Amino acid sequence: MGENSIRDVFLEEAKEILRHLESDLIQMEENPDEEVVHRIFRYVHTIKGSSGISGFNVVYEFTHRLENLLDAVRNKKLPVTRDLVSLLLESMDWIGEAIYETADLEREQYLSGKIASMGVLCDQAAEEEHSSAESDVQENHAGYFLICASFRRNIFEVGIDPLLILEDLVSLGSIEHIRVHSDGLPSLRDMDPEKCYLEWTVLLKTHHPRQKIDEVFLFVKGDNDISIEDVSNDISESSAKTGIIQERKIGEILMRRGILTEAELDTVLSIQRETNKKIGDIIVEKGIADEKSVQQALNDQKRIKSHIQSTTVRVETRKLDTLLNLLGEIVISQSSIARIAEELAEEQGFRLKNALYGMDRITREFQEQIMAIRMIPIGPTFEQFRRFVREASGELGKEIRLDIRGSETELDKTVIEQIGDPLKHMIRNAIDHGIEMPEEREKAGKKRTGTITLNAYHQEGNVFIEIVDDGRGLNREAIRRKAIERGLIKGDEEMSDRQIQEIIFMPGFSTAEKVGELSGRGVGMDVVRTNIEALRGTVEIFSEKGKGTTIRIKLPLTLAIIEGMLVRVGKNVYIIPLLSIVESLQPAKEHVKTVEGKGEVMLVRDEYVPLVRLYEHFGIVSDCTNPWEALVVVVESGKSRIGMMVDDLVGQQQIVIKSLDTYITRSRALSGAAIMGDGTVALIIDVHGLVGEIAA
Repeated sequence: MGENSIRDVFLEEAKEILRHLESDLIQMEENPDEEVVHRIFRYVHTIKGSSGISGFNVVYEFTHRLENLLDAVRNKKLPVTRDLVSLLLESMDWIGEAIYETADLEREQYLSGKIASMGVLCDQAAEEEHSSAESDVQENHAGYFLICASFRRNIFEVGIDPLLILEDLVSLGSIEHIRVHSDGLPSLRDMDPEKCYLEWTVLLKTHHPRQKIDEVFLFVKGDNDISIEDVSNDISESSAKTGIIQERKIGEILMRRGILTEAELDTVLSIQRETNKKIGDIIVEKGIADEKSVQQALNDQKRIKSHIQSTTVRVETRKLDTLLNLLGEIVISQSSIARIAEELAEEQGFRLKNALYGMDRITREFQEQIMAIRMIPIGPTFEQFRRFVREASGELGKEIRLDIRGSETELDKTVIEQIGDPLKHMIRNAIDHGIEMPEEREKAGKKRTGTITLNAYHQEGNVFIEIVDDGRGLNREAIRRKAIERGLIKGDEEMSDRQIQEIIFMPGFSTAEKVGELSGRGVGMDVVRTNIEALRGTVEIFSEKGKGTTIRIKLPLTLAIIEGMLVRVGKNVYIIPLLSIVESLQPAKEHVKTVEGKGEVMLVRDEYVPLVRLYEHFGIVSDCTNPWEALVVVVESGKSRIGMMVDDLVGQQQIVIKSLDTYITRSRALSGAAIMGDGTVALIIDVHGLVGEIAA
């Protein structure tokens, strides 16, 4: 791996770690759980090691200072305060800038000074504890620990050097004996200088307890083969220097763990070949190790195997998109073969159709697996708002916590990438308009700290995202007053819930009395609805005065593939997303009316819906010009319904969506295209966009 490749891996890894750190730091402030503190420490340690290997020396030095500060937090010498968390968040920002070489070195000096001054707070306590610990160490007798370590081949890529671990061990005592295992070394021709082949067994003499040794291996014990055993009772001062250790009860894996010598291994393997017995049973029978030690070794082997099997591979989204496009080509070719099968003689056509049936089943499974790979949890998107809520509420003098639920809910990566801005708009509104000031909440009998809840869940083939706050609810009077000022309603007119919702989503509408940092500019909820409808989704608002507000977003699982209904208009085929279709029917002549100012409408189940003649809207020739001679497909967009007039229904089909460039069409009523089995192109109707164009 070249220098540039190492830097690229570090940049990608650091970006992900910094995102996790930001969320964990907010969690630590709200609830300084020991596991969260340890996780933050591990993240910073990883950045430190990786930055050193990748040549980011300034970041290495800075994170080293941060690590010392976090170590004090971890050891409960420094309390978790808002000031501490703010400093750590600022430090993460600086690291993010530094790795992309846009950081201000003066700011680094300022942050380092704050880190140093905060470290002074725990120095005195640390010195007292150190002197106390020294006296304890002097009273304790020296102990011996047998440490066996085998490291995974790619350990250098995560910024860890196993030789530095030996240096850490030396700082705890003295290494009485060391044995480097050479059996795992490849030939010189096959050796990769960027891989780690280090395996060693060390006998450490120390006055420190086992816990201190465990801390040395804190960041490598989970995915490397490490064993530590106290052998103080099995070794004497004279035998320590030679490394001769008496029989002991430890589950070491074969020679690496010291269960067998080379000669014993040869003997055991010879017996195993002759008797076909398990090696573990032979070791116990020969008295080389007891059953407990062998079982421990087997458990360690399973753990290592499980870790190897659960490793992941990072794949670029572009490659998945290419794979999906290729699958789309397969589907198109399959459709072409199906057309040929229809034209063949009965017997030949029947055999070909059977073969195509099996192929169709496999293709659908293949398609589902590709889509599953594109699906990612929404949790990281939710987590990124913890800091935003913390800082925005602090600026307004409010106390607000963010509650996250349904983090494991998965969406297509494309949807995840585009939902962030709409969510931020809605959270901003909840902070500014929804949650009250602490004193106001107390007067209303509520807790001082307000709560904003982000929740995601699957239902009916869609993903629902809810933004819930326990604030004051919508101010209906303020909304009504603004609506009257803008001439949207008359002074004596009452507003329904639906009217309120429509007014809130109007461009430029705001009830804020003055422009602030968070809101009041009249840009927000209209942008939210536009962005969500671009994702083929809908948004609704539910509110109760004094109790809070819920904003519910409904989104498709993926934007890459849809179930569509193929409809024919003249010689053209269009695709309507199946989830948008309510029903299809042929209306009676007397049910079609023309209303002044609203155009044609059609009576459907005691309700009039607008009628859209697709051939007129798209400027094409149709077979039918009278609705009662054609078919009408009733579709739904949010709370709006329209009827689309078509000549015929062709059938239902899974569609792989191809994007349309703006130079082909700027119509909001078309969201993409699909290639049919006969090679023709069918345009996909965007129901939300079509409703918007009609309303405009």
